[in-house]
Amino acid sequence: METLGFKNTGNLALVNPLQSHGTVVPTAPENLGPRVLELSSILQTTLELELQVQMFGKEIQRYLSVDGLLYTLPDGENRLLYGQEASHRATYDLKLEERSLGSVRVYREVPFAEKEIASLENLLCALVYPLRNALTYKQAVELASRDPLTGVPNRMALDSSLAREVDLAHRQGLPMSILVIDVDHFKRFNDDFGHAFGDDVLVAVAQSIANTIRRSDLMFRFGGEEFVVLASHTAEEGAKLLSERIRENIAAIATIRGRDTQVTASVGVAQLNEADTAEGLFERADQALYSAKRNGRNRTMVG
Repeated sequence: METLGFKNTGNLALVNPLQSHGTVVPTAPENLGPRVLELSSILQTTLELELQVQMFGKEIQRYLSVDGLLYTLPDGENRLLYGQEASHRATYDLKLEERSLGSVRVYREVPFAEKEIASLENLLCALVYPLRNALTYKQAVELASRDPLTGVPNRMALDSSLAREVDLAHRQGLPMSILVIDVDHFKRFNDDFGHAFGDDVLVAVAQSIANTIRRSDLMFRFGGEEFVVLASHTAEEGAKLLSERIRENIAAIATIRGRDTQVTASVGVAQLNEADTAEGLFERADQALYSAKRNGRNRTMVG
């Protein structure tokens, strides 16, 4: 099936072929028809991308016999599936004012007739603007939940992720642990060399932690010189080993921006237990961190 793209004309996105395989005649916005306008209105009731894709998949089944729909985000990696895949498919790249909105692939077990393809392309016109708005909202949320200095997720992102990971671990009966990491004597970097160098230290520490943790771990900047790592499927012993690797790698930072530097960090570790809430788990790790600081810093303590 050909790949098609959307281009903006007037108030609605129109379909134009990107490859030579038949011809799709652009339809004037006022001629798109009531079902497309109705579908567009339905999709605009949410800015949640996953919900929007699910709603679109469900709604087009009112007009066409399809088994599933796969939406691939503009990054080309993340995907959202409604229904199930099948042997025949129609794939479309989505664009609006030269902005890529990702791609949609529609599945079913029997080939699409030309009339059905025309109907599908018409229905896709209803998706483009709501999809653009949902992607813009998603980007805004991600920017708001990311620390601009280090580039890692911030405390707002931690709150939602911690609650989600704790709930998931409880439901699945799987271990998880949390690491709270604090740079020792951080104030001296600001006092001795200025706040710009203090920022450089934080960036170097963040990079060291990111290079040490596993792909399944989640890392956040909690605030100031404090970082948090959520280690899913990890019990206390594994979390202690991870903590020690993080601590040792931070201590191995020898220079920052050409300046000889000695950086150390203290770490508090806690494993989720059956009675823990997200807040209780964090509190135990935080208390373990303060215990590490009271006992000489540059060490790991378990709460």
